[in-house]
Amino acid sequence: MSRVKVAVITPGTFMIPSGHSSSVERVIEKVASLAASELDIRIFGLSDGQVQSPGSPAAIPCFRMPGGRLYLTSLLRHLRKWHPDRIDVHNRPLLAYQLKSRLPMAKVFLTFHSTTFFSASYQSAAGMRCLLDKVDRIIVNSEFLHKELRRRFPSLQTPVSVNPLGVSLEDFTPRWTSPGEYLRQARLADLGWRQRKIILFIGRLLPSKGVHHLLKALPAVLQQEKDAMLVIVGGAYYGINRESQYVRRLKRMAESLGDRVAFLPYAPYPSVADWYNLADLVVVPSGEEEAFGLVNVEAMASAVPIVASRAGGIPEVVIDGESGMLLPPASMPKDLAKGIVALLGSEEMRKKMGRAGRELARRRFRWQHTSARWVRLMQGQEANR
Repeated sequence: MSRVKVAVITPGTFMIPSGHSSSVERVIEKVASLAASELDIRIFGLSDGQVQSPGSPAAIPCFRMPGGRLYLTSLLRHLRKWHPDRIDVHNRPLLAYQLKSRLPMAKVFLTFHSTTFFSASYQSAAGMRCLLDKVDRIIVNSEFLHKELRRRFPSLQTPVSVNPLGVSLEDFTPRWTSPGEYLRQARLADLGWRQRKIILFIGRLLPSKGVHHLLKALPAVLQQEKDAMLVIVGGAYYGINRESQYVRRLKRMAESLGDRVAFLPYAPYPSVADWYNLADLVVVPSGEEEAFGLVNVEAMASAVPIVASRAGGIPEVVIDGESGMLLPPASMPKDLAKGIVALLGSEEMRKKMGRAGRELARRRFRWQHTSARWVRLMQGQEANR
């Protein structure tokens, strides 16, 4: 029997594979690569106007369409020639609507990675409902996103499937193992941080990520943990170190804290694993709109405990008291400082939670799980959790 033909439409200009891509491209790369033996996949993206070498994860053909008014025409030309059975459009509801209108025989799915692209700022509720009703299925990465869709569009008829994201365990060296501790101590010595207890934030520096809460909490942490240090890895933009107004605000907040705060640039995947390996704990103080947060499963894969806000889809990933601590968003930064101090003060607790997180990632949050569910959806079945 011939394999189902699936066209995957990425939302931006990032190449696949590429360590400098956004989290959306990383998800597509990981999932599609694992599914390539069962599905006939082609990936379509947007050209940035530069000369680019073609990406080909697991020998999957990748095509780059010109932008602007030529984009839809060029994309349709490719799709009409190839005749895919399924078209999976990521984060672009209007494009999914346009493709379904022009290719009615194909099953068009729409994958959301966050609330951004079905929010009121993106499209009116009535307009968005029209777009969502046109597609054949919506895929989201958390129950939180599923509930948000139902809350904002209570009469939505399109079926919605939840497919949680994953992590590659082999890309992360876990703490509390001999290799992990050896690498950690060597890197801490190289950086001059041998005696430090490392609090790590990793991700985009956006107000919604709550880094300002972490900086406000740090003085209270330092009063009780003299060796603590906050390491912030990331920037306002993927792969670009240009500073936003928010980043400048964060750096002003950190000025009085001297060398107890280090700002480091965006780290491409998978070298980001080196920073997780240094951490005593990872902090995820995101706001209510956090859909899933790959940083949570990456920290768990590294056997590092997490202190996170009980917001969005985070409680679906981090088990409070088992793989980390979940705190009410309304009580930041006071409770954040207490949670950090509690973990920094107990190596036994950090070790127990870290190991539990690694095991949880192994059992529930691997890319193999995400890909298997996606394959079933592309083959016309429901994705069993």
